[in-house]
Amino acid sequence: MTAPATAGDGGLIPARPLACQAHALRAAAGLIEQAGIPGLSLTIDTGLICIQVPGGLAGPAGRAAAVARLAAATGARPARDTAPGPTRGWLFARGELAGHPVRIFTPLPEAP
Repeated sequence: MTAPATAGDGGLIPARPLACQAHALRAAAGLIEQAGIPGLSLTIDTGLICIQVPGGLAGPAGRAAAVARLAAATGARPARDTAPGPTRGWLFARGELAGHPVRIFTPLPEAP
């Protein structure tokens, strides 16, 4: 077991699953508060932080800007999904927050 760490300190990730999930949740809450983007959808599963900028939140440009802002805070760069499938054209970013992997995404219409 590790000592408690604050959300933004990048400290050690707790070894116990529940403590690890709580650590990730605190880190994600700090990021969301700092970014100041309301209406985000957040899930934490097995140490992975998933942040969705929902389709109904804003127009495509606003959602892309929100993903870019969150991605920058996690050391990531957004990129469109170019693979065939239901998420083709969506914007994704994969970064890290307080030692946890982060996946940020939003549905966007496929680029022409």
